[in-house]
Amino acid sequence: FFPSARCTRISDTMSFASLRRLRPDEVPAVRRDPVEPKARAAAEPIVEAVRSEGEPALRRFAERFGELSPGDALVYRREVELKAAWESISQEERNCLARTAQRIRHFARSQRSSASEISVPIPGGEAGHTLAPVENAGCYAPGGRYPLPSTVLMTAVTARVAGCARVCVASPRPTAVTLAAAYIAEADQLIPVGGAQAIAALAYGAGPIGACDALVGPGNMYVTAAKSLVSGRVAIDMLAGPSECLVIADGSASPAVVAADLLAQAEHDPAALPALVCLTEEFAAAVDRELAAQLAVLPTREVAAEALQNGYTVVVASLDEAVAINDRLAVEHVELHVKESMALARRLKHYGGLFVGAGAAEVLGDYGAGPNHTLPTGGTARSFGGLSVFTFLRTRTWMRVDDAHAAGTMISDAKRLGEMEGLFGHAAAAAARLASAPNGTGSPSKRDVSTKRWDTTSDRLHFALPKKGRIAEKCLQFLKASGLEYDRPARVRGRGGTCPDHVHDVSMPCPIGPSVSTWRSCAICRSRSSSCRLPTSQSTWARGTSTSASRARTSSPRRASAWSARWLSASGAAASPCSCRRSTRARVPPTTQAAASSHPSPR
Repeated sequence: FFPSARCTRISDTMSFASLRRLRPDEVPAVRRDPVEPKARAAAEPIVEAVRSEGEPALRRFAERFGELSPGDALVYRREVELKAAWESISQEERNCLARTAQRIRHFARSQRSSASEISVPIPGGEAGHTLAPVENAGCYAPGGRYPLPSTVLMTAVTARVAGCARVCVASPRPTAVTLAAAYIAEADQLIPVGGAQAIAALAYGAGPIGACDALVGPGNMYVTAAKSLVSGRVAIDMLAGPSECLVIADGSASPAVVAADLLAQAEHDPAALPALVCLTEEFAAAVDRELAAQLAVLPTREVAAEALQNGYTVVVASLDEAVAINDRLAVEHVELHVKESMALARRLKHYGGLFVGAGAAEVLGDYGAGPNHTLPTGGTARSFGGLSVFTFLRTRTWMRVDDAHAAGTMISDAKRLGEMEGLFGHAAAAAARLASAPNGTGSPSKRDVSTKRWDTTSDRLHFALPKKGRIAEKCLQFLKASGLEYDRPARVRGRGGTCPDHVHDVSMPCPIGPSVSTWRSCAICRSRSSSCRLPTSQSTWARGTSTSASRARTSSPRRASAWSARWLSASGAAASPCSCRRSTRARVPPTTQAAASSHPSPR
C-alpha cells in the first residue's frame, strides 16, 4: 500500500522495532471505500432472506453463526432480562455504567437544546421548520472480539434523549454487562443477534422485532455492508470502517503517553490505523522505544502488533505541514500533544473527533466523557459528522399563506417558473392562487395593511379624483379590485374651468383615522401659494383607506371636501378650505401627525 515506505515487520515473537516512516508527500489522501465487495456479496442474500421471510430466516442465520440455539428467546425485554442483568452485576459496575450514561445524557441534552424551531415571515404569511425525532431507533453494538457496552450507552442513550419512542439494541452474544448497559440506557428491548441478519431485522422487522426508522452504531464489514443495503429504506448514521487515530506532537509531548494512545487505538482491530506526526526524528525514535516496551506487556498485543503494521510516522518541518496532513487525511480521531494546542485546534478543518491537549485522551471519548464515540472513518469526516441527537431528528418545514394579495409577486414567480420548466400543472396551480387575489393579478400593494386593526364607518363616502389620467384609472382599478362599489360620478366645476374632478360615492366602511401625506400645493388643482391659502407650516391632504367590512349605503351625497373636513375634525386636525374650494387643507397638530404616520397610505 505504501511502496516507498520503510516498514519493519512484526516477527513471530511479536517483537516490535519501529513504525514505518513516510515523507509528507507520501501520506495517502484517497478515501477508503467503507464497503468491501466481498462483504456486500455475502450480506446481500442474508438481508434479502430476512426481508422476505422475517423471523424464520433471522433464526436460521443466527443459529448458523452460533448466536442462538433452537428455542432461545429472540428478544430480551427491558423489565425482565435486562433488569435481571442489571441486578446481577456488581455495585461498582452499576455505578460506573450509571455515571457514564449520565455524562453522555448530559452532553446529548445540551446538543438537543442547541437546536430550535424557527418561524420567519414570507409574502402573505410565514414559514418555518419543526424538529421531530424518529419514532423507532435501532442501535447496533459489536460483540465479536470485544463486547462493547460503551457503544450500547453511546447509541441508546442518545436515541432516548433525542425523543425516540422505541429503542431497540442488537448485539451478538451479549454479556451481562452489555445487557445491563441496555437497561441503564433505557432501551426497550435487545436482540442477541449480530451481523447482516441483525441489521436486516432492525430495518424490515422480524416477528416480535418491529421495523426501525433509523439504524446507528459501528460494526464489522458485514454490518457495514448490510447498512449500505438498507440505507434509503431507513436512515443510517454512517458507513464506518476500521478505527483510526492521528497524534500530532511536538517536543513538549511525552513519548510514553503518545505510545500508550497509539496502542490503545491499535488494539481495536488488526485493520486499525495508528499514525504519528511529529517534528523531529529523535522524538519519533523515542515513541518507537515506548511502543516496543508497552507492547511486550499488553494482553492484547497480538491484535495491536498487527495493527501497528498499518501505522506510520511522519516527521515534518513545522506544524503547518502537520495541519495540511491532518486535513488531507480527515481521520476519525485526532490528538494534539503540542504546547499551543488550542491555537493549533482552531486551524484544523477535517476530523471526526478532536482531543485537545495531552490530558484529553482519546480513550476518554471512547468511554463516555460526553461526546459520542461513533465517528466517521476512512476520510469521510470531510463529509459527515459523528453520531449525535441530530441523527435521530427530522427537520420538517412548513409554510402558511393566507393573503394571496400580499403574496402576489411570489405566486406570479412560481407560475412563471412552472412555465419555464414546462410543468404547466404547476403553473396552473399557482395561477389558481392568483385568481383568488383581491385584484385578480396578485400584485401586492406597497404596504400590506391586512393585519392592521381599523375603526370603520358605515357612512357613504366620497372620493375626489381627477377625471382623466393614469392616476385616476389606477385608483378606480384599486377600488374595484378591492370589492368596492362606486356610482354617480359627479363633475365638480373647477376654478376657471381647470382640472375637473370626479366624485365617486363608495358604498363600503372606511377607517375614521386619517392617513396623511405632505403636499406643497393643492392636492387637486396643484395650484401654488397665490391660489391656495397654504399655511406657513406643513400642510397635509387627508386621504382615506378602505377595509373589507360590511357595506352600508346612504342616500344623500356629500362633497368630498365636506367629508374630508368631517374626517379631519374627528381626528383632531384643524381644517381650513383651500381657495380653489375643491379640497380641504388641514394643519395637523404634531401629536396627530405622529399618530397619522403609523397608518400606511393607500395605493
